[in-house]
Amino acid sequence: MKRVNIVVGRFQPFTAGHYVCVETAKKLKGLPTVICMINTPESKVDKRHPFTTDLLLYLYNELFSSDPYIEKVVPVKNADIVAIGEELRRYGYEIAAWTCGTDRYDTYSAMASKYHDRAGLTDDFEVIEVKRTDEDISATKARSYLLADDKQAFFSMMPRSVKPSNEFFYSLKEQIDKVYNTPEPEPKKTRRRKLSEQYSLERRVARLEKLLYSLF
Repeated sequence: MKRVNIVVGRFQPFTAGHYVCVETAKKLKGLPTVICMINTPESKVDKRHPFTTDLLLYLYNELFSSDPYIEKVVPVKNADIVAIGEELRRYGYEIAAWTCGTDRYDTYSAMASKYHDRAGLTDDFEVIEVKRTDEDISATKARSYLLADDKQAFFSMMPRSVKPSNEFFYSLKEQIDKVYNTPEPEPKKTRRRKLSEQYSLERRVARLEKLLYSLF
């Protein structure tokens, strides 16, 4: 089994802030990282998560193909460390570290401690906390640059180690434009009866019940 670090998220899209987790694992533990991308099927696409997993897998596998710090991009159902451990063992990996931001550190540490053996974590496994600023990790900001067709600003939020292609940018832009230009379904309107209508209906029901009782 090959020892790896994991980074878990939806990566909508992946930014330089996410990549700090990758660099930290390499620096502190000498580990390559498996990007565990939480599944976003077509049915779950919305304005916060406009990109499907299939699209991101295609783009990220190409983007990180020559990055020595990133081992693989693997789709996962959620952040369940037991399920992730089982999935990665299928690829020949064992989890030796889990790098995350401060907002997830306590939750992930508790989960890893509770399910250490079931997840197949190494004896020296640790959750590594990375303090980040919203400036370098904001997927919301990256999406706003896509919507504004600002390729230069969007690329400035990508890891310095990679060189996104025009295809990468325009594939994401085409998808996000499609999502934002599709009107959301209007909620169904339910007609509320007026009190007079409700009272009249109740009187008719009462008369009908009285008539039925008289027949028996």
